[in-house]
Amino acid sequence: MKRRDLWLLAAGALSAGPGVAMAQSTATIDQSGTGLSAAVAQGQHPGQSVTIEQIGSAGDVDVTQDSPHAAADLTLTGDALRADIVQQGDALAAVTLAMEGSDGTVGVRQSGAPGGSNIASIWQSGQANSALVTQQADAGAANHVGLLQDGIGNIAMLTQTGAGNALDLTQQGNDNLAAIDQIGTGLILQILQEGGASIGITQTGSR
Repeated sequence: MKRRDLWLLAAGALSAGPGVAMAQSTATIDQSGTGLSAAVAQGQHPGQSVTIEQIGSAGDVDVTQDSPHAAADLTLTGDALRADIVQQGDALAAVTLAMEGSDGTVGVRQSGAPGGSNIASIWQSGQANSALVTQQADAGAANHVGLLQDGIGNIAMLTQTGAGNALDLTQQGNDNLAAIDQIGTGLILQILQEGGASIGITQTGSR
């Protein structure tokens, strides 16, 4: 399986877990098959992390983390896959996700209190994939999104709110679409689109 090295990897040795894990500091799920489902809900223990690898079609992954320094690392291979990650805490939250296949959907929602910072690194390869990322952090926090979509007919919808937001988007292929909304101060935006693509950008704030 082709795998891109993304910016951030979930750290620490992780213990084995079943398809559903709750109230754990660490969790690891490894699944192979069709129509699989994995759900992880972690409470308020600091430094929680989850690693999920899912191979097959029509799979479903849900991750909810409510703690400081939460980390999620997902590797998904197959068609018609769906991943939804929610991270909410008062410090650094990080998502690293690699998806290879077609008709996949990724949703990431990150929020943090003052001094927190959110990072999302996502790679999608295939056709008709979509990524919806929303980052919200209070004063003193910097959000960072790195998204690479490689294929045809992909969609990226990215929203950032906070200070020092940075967004790096690369779309390679034809008929791709991107919509970007940045709100805050010290905004940074870098975009590369190759092929017949369209984009809409809204920035609100100051340097």
